[in-house]
Amino acid sequence: MILKTRNKPPDIFQLASLLYRTPNVHPQFLYWTEKLRRITAGYHGELRVDSLWHEIELPLPHYFIHDLFIQKEMSSHQIDSILITSRFVLALEIKSISGLLNFDPHLRQFSRTNKDGSIDGMNNPDDQLRRHEKWLEQFLFQQRIKLPVIGAIIFTYPSSVIQSRAGNRIIIQSSGLPHLMEQLLTRHPREVLSKKKTEALAHKLLEHHSIKPLAPMGLSSSFVKGILCPICPSLPLNYRRGKWRCEVCVHCDPLAHLGALSQYRTLVKTTISNREFREFTGIHSVVTASKLLKSANMPFNGSYKDRIYFIPELIEGTESI
Repeated sequence: MILKTRNKPPDIFQLASLLYRTPNVHPQFLYWTEKLRRITAGYHGELRVDSLWHEIELPLPHYFIHDLFIQKEMSSHQIDSILITSRFVLALEIKSISGLLNFDPHLRQFSRTNKDGSIDGMNNPDDQLRRHEKWLEQFLFQQRIKLPVIGAIIFTYPSSVIQSRAGNRIIIQSSGLPHLMEQLLTRHPREVLSKKKTEALAHKLLEHHSIKPLAPMGLSSSFVKGILCPICPSLPLNYRRGKWRCEVCVHCDPLAHLGALSQYRTLVKTTISNREFREFTGIHSVVTASKLLKSANMPFNGSYKDRIYFIPELIEGTESI
C-alpha cells in the first residue's frame, strides 16, 4: 500500500519559470538549464523505480512512503523511498547518473568519469544513505521496535557502470530490484510485526514528513517581465477586452495572468500587491489589476489601497510551463 506518492519537485517549475524569463545570453543560463535537466532526470528515474514495484509480489504487510522529507532543527533528511514491512525497513537512494562510477570507501569520495575522460566529484550517496539509516534506526528505537534497517543505492541508467563499490553497500541497477526483494525476503523470513503494528509504524513515520521549503530566487533587471506569449515567447501579451492577446500570432487567453502569478510566487516572493502585480505583468490600470487579482480568489490582508495578496502554491486554472 502506498501511503505517500511521489510529487514533482517544485524546483522543476521554479527553474523552468526562471529560464522562461531569462535571455539565453545570461551568464547563468547554461548552469540553470543543466540544473533543470539533472533534477528532471532524477525525478523521471525515481518514477521508473516506482513503476517497478507493480511487478513485484510482496507476500507480507508492507507500506510505501515516497519522497519523505524530515526537517530537523539544524539539518534535514530527504529519503527517496521507504518500504516498511513486517520484517524489515528498506530505504532507497535513487540516482540517475551515467558514466563510470567510483566509490572510495577510505576517502569517502564518489566520482564519475565521463566519456571524454573528465572526472566529476559528487556527493557520496553511500554517506547520504548512512545518515538516513541512522535516523531510521533512532526512530525505530524510540518506537521500541526491533526491525532491521536496510539501505540500497539504485542506479536508474543502464549506462551507469560501477568500477569500485562502497564496501558492503547494496548497489544495483533498477532492473535488479525484483531480485533484491527476493533475496531480502529469504534473508528475513521471520514476521516481527503484525499487520496492524506495521501499518501503525508506517503512519507514525509519515507524521514526521513536512513540505520542503522552496526559497524564492528573486528577480533582477535581467529577467523578462510581462505575460509572455507561449507561441512568441519573447513578446508580451496585452490585456484588452477581458483577454490577454498577442499582437503577432493572435493568441489569446483570459487566464494567462494566473500562470504569471505562480511564476512570481516561485521566483520573487509568495505575496504580491497591486503595484507589484502591475509592474510584473505590464498592466497600467490600477482598477484592471485589482479586478484580476480579486478574480484569482487569493487570500489577502489590508484595505483596498494597501492590500497584500497571498499567492497559493496551486492556483486553479494554471498550467505547467
